[in-house]
Amino acid sequence: MAANYPLRLDIIDSIMSILGVTKTAYWPFVENEGLTIVGHAGGPVLAASETAGAAEALEDDFNPMLHPGGVHTYDFHPTGDHHLAGGDDADYSHGDASADSAVSFGALIIPNDVGAARAIIAKYDSGGNTEEYKYGIASSGKMELELHDASASASEIGTADTALTRYRPAFVVVTYDGAQAAPKVLHYKNGALDSAVTGPTTETGAYVAMEGTAAPLTIGCAGVTATPTEEFHGRMGGPFMCGKELSQAEITALWHLYRDLYGLP
Repeated sequence: MAANYPLRLDIIDSIMSILGVTKTAYWPFVENEGLTIVGHAGGPVLAASETAGAAEALEDDFNPMLHPGGVHTYDFHPTGDHHLAGGDDADYSHGDASADSAVSFGALIIPNDVGAARAIIAKYDSGGNTEEYKYGIASSGKMELELHDASASASEIGTADTALTRYRPAFVVVTYDGAQAAPKVLHYKNGALDSAVTGPTTETGAYVAMEGTAAPLTIGCAGVTATPTEEFHGRMGGPFMCGKELSQAEITALWHLYRDLYGLP
């Protein structure tokens, strides 16, 4: 008999309280069927998509798995080009071509592959020269955030210290302080800091700032929905972004809330 867990809105509301109200988008994945995924409290809508950007019902390809907090994780597989497609929205951008603003990204992931680049959250279309940011697994198996200046074809990349382990759940978060001249990018895994406390980045070219481009938001890949790239392989739950640099204490609190929501030890 299948489990039937009630939705823990108290936990979800606590997560939202920590993320704040500035450019915040959080998808708890309460849906287990249909074509759309709605952000909490009527937030941004994502479309479940597959090969060539075609709509695909969650129950057909994403194999929603219910967890004790009444939320789901979805299965993403590159063979089917499974991803969630968003639009282009000013709240998804965190730079104006001259200055950046603080931002944090995060999600619960259970990766099946950590040996290739796998995007989790991105607004990054190389084909259209409209890259802004990309957060995901690098080919080293470590989490990585790329901040991209499309006009200058320049980037700042901050990489975590330790590689992920296949099939092991990880609550991953990255924060960026918005100081484009000397960026500080901090990585966290399961509530603990996973990078040098100074948050060093590697610059390629002459990075000025991210730009508010026309690239769409994508979950589970980079690129655009018709031609996804760096597709995630594994399960994912509760992706979010917020327009502030989350503190260590806030990330630790989020980790405990995610543990309760997903029944993690």
